[in-house]
Amino acid sequence: MTQTGSASLLRSLQRHLTAGRLARRFAFMSLMLGVLLTVLIGASLYLVSSRHLIRQHHGNVEANAALVARQTEGLIFTLVETVRELSDNNVLATALVDSAGKETYLLPFLRSFSRIASVPVSLIFTDFEGTRIADNGQREELARMTSADMAWLGRTIATGRPAATVVRENGTSYLLAAEMLIYSRTASPEGALLYKVPLSALVLHPEAELNAAGDAGHPPHDGCVTVDVPLAVPAILGSLGLTLRLEAPAAPTAAFQSWVLPAYGAIALVSLLALYLGSRAVGNHMTRSLRDLERLAGTIASDGFAGQRARVRGDDEVSGLARSFNAMLDHVAAIQHERETRAAEEITIQRTLAERAEHARNQAETATNEAERARQEAVMALMAAERANAAKTHFLAAASHDLRQPVQSLVLLTSALAIKLGDHPAASLVGSIETSMDALCRLLDAILDVSKLDAGTVSPNVQAVSLGAIFERLDAEYRLRAAEKGIGFRTVPNSLTLCADPALLERIIRNLVENALRYTDSGRILLGCRRGPEGLRIQVYDTGIGIPAEHLERIFHEFYQVSNHARDRGKGLGLGLAIVDRLARLLGYRVHVASWPGKGSCFTLEIGDPAPPLPTGAAADALEPEATKPTIGTALVIDDDPLVREGMTLLIENFGWRVLAADGAPGALRLLAESGHPPDLVIADYRLEAGATGLEAIRAVESAMTERAHRLPLCVVLTGDTAPQRIVDAEASGYRILHKPIAAKDVALLLGEASAGPPEPTGRTAQHSRGSILISG
Repeated sequence: MTQTGSASLLRSLQRHLTAGRLARRFAFMSLMLGVLLTVLIGASLYLVSSRHLIRQHHGNVEANAALVARQTEGLIFTLVETVRELSDNNVLATALVDSAGKETYLLPFLRSFSRIASVPVSLIFTDFEGTRIADNGQREELARMTSADMAWLGRTIATGRPAATVVRENGTSYLLAAEMLIYSRTASPEGALLYKVPLSALVLHPEAELNAAGDAGHPPHDGCVTVDVPLAVPAILGSLGLTLRLEAPAAPTAAFQSWVLPAYGAIALVSLLALYLGSRAVGNHMTRSLRDLERLAGTIASDGFAGQRARVRGDDEVSGLARSFNAMLDHVAAIQHERETRAAEEITIQRTLAERAEHARNQAETATNEAERARQEAVMALMAAERANAAKTHFLAAASHDLRQPVQSLVLLTSALAIKLGDHPAASLVGSIETSMDALCRLLDAILDVSKLDAGTVSPNVQAVSLGAIFERLDAEYRLRAAEKGIGFRTVPNSLTLCADPALLERIIRNLVENALRYTDSGRILLGCRRGPEGLRIQVYDTGIGIPAEHLERIFHEFYQVSNHARDRGKGLGLGLAIVDRLARLLGYRVHVASWPGKGSCFTLEIGDPAPPLPTGAAADALEPEATKPTIGTALVIDDDPLVREGMTLLIENFGWRVLAADGAPGALRLLAESGHPPDLVIADYRLEAGATGLEAIRAVESAMTERAHRLPLCVVLTGDTAPQRIVDAEASGYRILHKPIAAKDVALLLGEASAGPPEPTGRTAQHSRGSILISG
């Protein structure tokens, strides 16, 4: 713009201000005052609106932080509860430690937990020393276990309590926690479940972070505000002081300017334009404008404001008044419009909060469904463990049966060979064979004892028992054996009498003494009893090698031996203490051990409050029946194994008896028809060819002899099956049951009993097996 143009503009402005009618000058002055008023009002409204929006924005940030905190708490509770359920699963923990087939079904099950509630997690099962047993296969860098983590786990296992901590690796914070695996029988820790989760994975909001106590977190950015919300977490994480921090802009400047400033500017421009036009017309229509203003004011007072405006006529003072009145109405309309806008915003905010609450409810339902699915998977794991246990029992039964057949043949043939050799120089070799066979028979008989106890076929025969008599027999038996090892053995005499099963009680004490004798190389062994407030306690002290604390509970498991890695048969088979534990539970007793490695052990049998002695009768001592010298007779042997038939035939013939041997019921009936001598003794194997049983063969022989009016023979069933259900079925038959392998003396006893007279009535069962724990009439 040139200097001449500027001078012309100044002269025009001066003329408008000083020349012309009063209405024009008033209009121009009103315009200037309107501009000033608009600026002041706009600034005030801007300040009020900005402060209100800032407070509203801060409230929204705090609400968002609280919502994100509740979501994080839900994830943490789901994670901790899921891991706790895994650690409380007794069968899963025991199977991970003991099961040989865990790669088949346990490891795939664990690896299904690579994510819990969509959070990546690393799980490791360890034993009581912190050694890794199995994991869930998590190898991602987000949750990788380090040596420092395993060292922390070792220190936590030493405390015996679950714990948690926050570790920081390469600028990333991790939640590291451990749950103890408690063994159900002893309520003592047998291992641990370690899990690791990135803290950032537990927060769903991109602008939020999770901090522990003492961790200041990242400093807020310029122009931003932070909100810290303490989290309510499970007890195991209570000491971590977890806090959620949400960062957001301090003020919604961009959003505010996007609509508030343009609205205020438009209103200001409209107001100024209306003010100027009204001021120009007020002078010409002063009177009419005053009447119009009066009517308009009356209408607004009676009907309310509905957007009415005053007509401006002229440019005098009255017209200026009309313009001012219209400006006031515009201002009211602007305020009303602002209120309506705020109401619409409040409705939008409420709708948003309601949608977020519905989303949170859906997430809670999803977490509940995940927990139910985890419970169902745990039940499936328990069923799989039960199937594995049944398979183990079936395997032992099948293995025992298949071993007893050839062992029976060896026992019979060895006995027959020993009789034929007499004083031959090779007789010493037969003695060595018999020693080895005796060790193998002890193993098979111990498995049979465990199977009988598991099958529930052992019933205590309670009567008055002299505990002193049992001590005297054990003292006489073990004093010389202990002296041969160069150690002392002493029993404390007593005159106690109690109600118990004499055979089972003596078996328990004998197994404890045998165990002490095997593992004591110097010093002494002491057997005694004492009464206390809790009842009677029978104790076996020794000065042997002792047992480390971590093995104290597992020594009562089958085939578990602490110091017999070479499987030395002189140190037992690992079944003696397992039988002690089962017998004690059968009789309602409690057995426990205290041991000091390198100093010795003390096994205690707590009988509780023993019942008073019976008024009559004495303690029954289990005496082995003396062999009756057999007379000449006929024996019928039914067995599908040729070697067993041959061995049994040779052995019975060595006693002077006639023998009829058949492989099944048809052959036995044919031999009965051809022979002129009815049998005095029938010995049949339980399991024959083609699914037939010895019980069926014996019944067929008895029927044939009844038709011929012959006296019924003594009938005996031989079985090498140790399956619990098979033992129950055999004993329910009513016939006499003998378990393979049987020795020559057992055969001699049968021959003597068969030649002595008629057999016992049906329904009476007697079991005579080497080392048998049950003898019932």
